[in-house]
Amino acid sequence: MTSQPARSALPEVDLNFTPRFRPFYAHEISGYERELNKLVLPGEFRALTEQPRLQLQACRLRSGGLVVSLEATPVCVRHRAEHAADVQHAEFLASFVIAGHGVIEQNEATLPLEPGDIIFRTTALPSEIRMFTDSRLVVVKGPLSRLLGAHSLAMSQFTAQRAIASLPMVQTAHRCLRHVFFDKVESNPASSLFAEQALLALLASIYTSQALEKIPSAARAPADNWQVLASYIEAHITDPELSVQAVADALRVSPRWVHRLFKMRSLQYTSYVREHRLQLAKEALEDPRQWHVEVKDIAFSCGFHHASHFIRRFHERFGMPPAQYRKAVRKDNSPA
Repeated sequence: MTSQPARSALPEVDLNFTPRFRPFYAHEISGYERELNKLVLPGEFRALTEQPRLQLQACRLRSGGLVVSLEATPVCVRHRAEHAADVQHAEFLASFVIAGHGVIEQNEATLPLEPGDIIFRTTALPSEIRMFTDSRLVVVKGPLSRLLGAHSLAMSQFTAQRAIASLPMVQTAHRCLRHVFFDKVESNPASSLFAEQALLALLASIYTSQALEKIPSAARAPADNWQVLASYIEAHITDPELSVQAVADALRVSPRWVHRLFKMRSLQYTSYVREHRLQLAKEALEDPRQWHVEVKDIAFSCGFHHASHFIRRFHERFGMPPAQYRKAVRKDNSPA
């Protein structure tokens, strides 16, 4: 089997957005192997029974990444070093064990897989998973930064983790997974997005609660502080009065503390906030549901005081005024 970079696989697969899965049909094991190569990571797929049966389906997460559901008779999937993604494009794989028993190996760790567990691994390191019984796994895949947040820099080496079924937060994550993907309840795109984000936040909380214990407190503190600061700013990014003083007052810290955290990451507060607001406005201009909203109203809704200032900054950042950008998006998305 010819290896290929994992990061180039995703665009080759046409998937529905969550929660609608697209089923994949194949008449032989090699067909499923090809699909898994594109969806998850190139590897070697081997059946451990004479009459293998598989069912594969997948969907795309609205905020990036995907979810793969695999039901199979006993199988072994091996990802060698040449299959691994480079560190800059590393992704996490969170495997929900719905049914079945097996083991997973990565980075010198051998972890059992039992129903109700969640197993964390990364596409940047070789791994092997063996299911000894009929099984069903639901694998959530996304950028490693989504899992580690501000701690990405502190985690010099990813450690595979097993979150056991008896942990209350793991049980909550399984219930959330069922709600997002398998409950037969119609939901609007906004509701689906928030539910999806809740699931990813749960996974991040479960993984970091175990993995970060291995990082000394002194090394962890700056990342913890930045996570608090960045999360507050993100939650209030549309507030036009979001000054350094306002953030400091809300978090009960000094403005100097805020500036120091930004300096540690070679960032400036004003540029950071402006970039996030511009990205938010760009997404609004691309959204067909907001094409009737005037540019000045989008500017105000994204935290800009003046439409003229927004238009000038948008042009500097993206190479054209916002109205022209929206027109170009609409043209690209119009039926041929």
